[in-house]
Amino acid sequence: MINNYFTIYFKRDPNIKNIIPIILIIIIIIWLILAQLNFNNSTFISNSYAFIVYKANENLLKAIFIYALIYIFCVAFSIPIASYLTLIGGAVFNWLAMPLVIICATIGATIIFLLSKGILSDFFSRRIIGKFESLKIGFNKNAFYYLLFLRLVPFAPFFIINILSGIMKMRTVPYILATIIGISPGTIIYVWTGITFGKLFLLSETPNLSIILNQYFLPLILLAILSLSPIIIKKLYKIYF
Repeated sequence: MINNYFTIYFKRDPNIKNIIPIILIIIIIIWLILAQLNFNNSTFISNSYAFIVYKANENLLKAIFIYALIYIFCVAFSIPIASYLTLIGGAVFNWLAMPLVIICATIGATIIFLLSKGILSDFFSRRIIGKFESLKIGFNKNAFYYLLFLRLVPFAPFFIINILSGIMKMRTVPYILATIIGISPGTIIYVWTGITFGKLFLLSETPNLSIILNQYFLPLILLAILSLSPIIIKKLYKIYF
């Protein structure tokens, strides 16, 4: 069955639009160069970030509530900034952001799933008729494992998967479980990257480049691998299958 999933997807080249790792690496390089030149903006960034974290911790429940509402709204209405919100969550809330993001992303995804399964089923069906037929085949074969695969390896946009799951009348409990399990590894990496950025921004003094490379680049590397995973899997599939 898994082989069929790969065959379906690899008939077309996946479009990797997520360039977040490249953006983050560029930002870090620029920041390090400015810091090495003793540019005053490095202190400004550090102080601004410290102020935001202080205010969030001062009113933690309020900050979490506002963040959660924004996250759920963006996921439910398919506004493509959830990845950035996850990074921000890691930077501001540290590891608390991990369960927070997983819960909020699941709630937002479930909202659009239930709408596409119920009152908006015909609306969405008319707009994607004839599209994503390969995805529909996978859902018909084994919806839970197929959704789990799609969550772990983002071949299709997150919101498209939410809508198709509803249109294909997937059961709600398996949908929620597959979503929670599937988004957890990526969420951990994104939150870790956000935490790493927070630590970097707190370095108001000129940073030691060797320490930066040893301690802070691993999450960025993992994030890059995560974003490029569809291409990597496609290459491996062509070699071994």
